[in-house]
This record gives sequence, C-alpha cells and structure tokens, in this order.
Amino acid sequence: KEQRKLAAIMFTDVVGYTALMGKDEEKALRILQKNRDVLKPFIASHLGKWLKEMGDGTLSSFPSAVEAVNCALEIQRSLKDETDFKLRIGIHIGDVVISKSDIFGSGVNIASRIEPLAESGGICISDRVYDDIRNKPGIEAIFLGEKHLKNVDHPVKVYALTGEGLPKPRIEKTVIEDTEA
Repeated sequence: KEQRKLAAIMFTDVVGYTALMGKDEEKALRILQKNRDVLKPFIASHLGKWLKEMGDGTLSSFPSAVEAVNCALEIQRSLKDETDFKLRIGIHIGDVVISKSDIFGSGVNIASRIEPLAESGGICISDRVYDDIRNKPGIEAIFLGEKHLKNVDHPVKVYALTGEGLPKPRIEKTVIEDTEA
C-alpha cells in the first residue's frame, strides 16, 4: 500500500565513480560496499530509513530536516580524510509517496537535483530545509542562489552547508544572518 507523507529526503552520490568504474572496476565495487558500510549506521542513528541504491547513489528519508542534516554532517566529517572516496549530498524536505519498494514525488526529484550542486565532500540543501535548520547551533549555510533544476517547474533556493570538515562552496556569498531580535 502506498503512503503519502512529508519527509526529509537525502540523496548521496560518490564523486568520480563512473570514471573510476572505467579504470578500476574492482576498486569501484569496493568503494560501493564501503559507501553502504559508512552510510547505513549513520542513517539509522538519525532515525532515517535507507530506501534504495541507484548505482553509486543512495536515497534515504528522515522524519525531520534536522536529523537529515545532522546525519549528512556526520557522514561528511567521517570521510574528510579519505582521498579516494568522496560524496556529494543533497537534502530537501517535501511531500513524497512511499510504496513497498520505492519512493516518488517532487521531494525526491528536488533532492536528487540539488546533490550535484554540492562540492566534493559537501552538502547542499533547499530553502525548505534551511528554514528548519537556520537557528540550530553548529549548523551554518551559505546561500548559493535560486537554481533552475531539471524537471522542476519553479526555481529552488539552494544553500551549501559550511563549517568544520566541509569544503568551501565555490559561489562566494555572505553568510545569511538572521537580523531579527
């Protein structure tokens, strides 16, 4: 039976995987296993659900944006010293339809389109996620602008998470600060 719900969707992708597969298939397959081994415990510890794997990409859902972001931060910080295994992560919160074997909806599509905007080792989030994490201590983000994403009928405001263990985003903007008292 299908179930509709609001969920924070995290999409991950191994940087340079396709090229690596062409050069060293054995190493690429080891990295794929390492990807699963690293991600699954972090996802579980943040109340997330591992939904599926698409080649070197993974899709997970979380009950809150804060859990998804904290999970992504832990994953990236745990991998910061890796030289041949880097991830890009995209997170969006939206309405999704979950069936027994799959997940659908614009929430999934937007998360998958935000992920490639992240630097190697980085995390990009939508404005809907930013609204939920903006006042949380230890989480900082830089506005990257409104992006026109493939197969999304409206521009999406995208932010890159910054801070310890994360790469500096290419698009330099000032950190958005809440000026209200």
